[in-house]
Amino acid sequence: MNQPQRQSHIVKQKTGPDDPELEKALQVAIEQVSPEDVITIADELAERHARLFLNLEIDSAKLAASFADITAAVTHTKANARTLTNYFVQGDLAQPPAGKFFDELLRGESPTPLRVAKFVEKVNALDTRLALELASGLLHNTSPKDHWLWTRWLWDPTTGTGILPLLAGSTHNLLADNLADGYARVGVVTAMSIKFGEGTGLWTDELMANEKRAQFANSAFLACAYSVYLYGTTSWRLNREFNNLLPSLPNMARKLLGLKKIKEENIPLVE
Repeated sequence: MNQPQRQSHIVKQKTGPDDPELEKALQVAIEQVSPEDVITIADELAERHARLFLNLEIDSAKLAASFADITAAVTHTKANARTLTNYFVQGDLAQPPAGKFFDELLRGESPTPLRVAKFVEKVNALDTRLALELASGLLHNTSPKDHWLWTRWLWDPTTGTGILPLLAGSTHNLLADNLADGYARVGVVTAMSIKFGEGTGLWTDELMANEKRAQFANSAFLACAYSVYLYGTTSWRLNREFNNLLPSLPNMARKLLGLKKIKEENIPLVE
């Protein structure tokens, strides 16, 4: 069975300057990702959910024991993971109130957007983007059917960048006056992105065939989509020698999602 064409919403002029070389670079980039890559990444997210988040204990002492793994899962750099670990496990919030913060976030009675905003407000010594990544990462990974991610690579209102406005074609539906509204808007546009995914050829029936995998299908797709754009714009601006040092696009996506990269042969991405 032939795979559908992957001439997608990712590959068009609105993603960058009107430059045919950029469009060509993006098309080369999207050819580096296959539907099977998205499926594999979604499966890895499902496996991590079962192993780390499914029966998450939020008692302060038990949470501290697994917190380093949790922070590595919800951030895309080791530095950010260390910042979170130091703040919660080694800092003042190592005391019992930390467990209460997480209990209110994950099990509180208020609507999820309000719980996210309240959590970020309480940990205001952290960078807001990092606090959002922790809050939304915990919610999404513990209950992926009910909650969505809000990471800076999805939508960063401070810079107006991310894969969501690229796929939607504008920032209009993402602009908000407060964090609660912002989280709700990210959820709406994230749900809309499924329609964009179907036009790329990366979103297949097999991706949704397994219930555990399907819960993480959109996160896997969006991370791959952002990696396509990141690699495409990078290869457009920089020289071939530099581009050949980059990891594969699937491993870029894994990094965004806090997954361990898969060992790969040293094959240049650009021929």
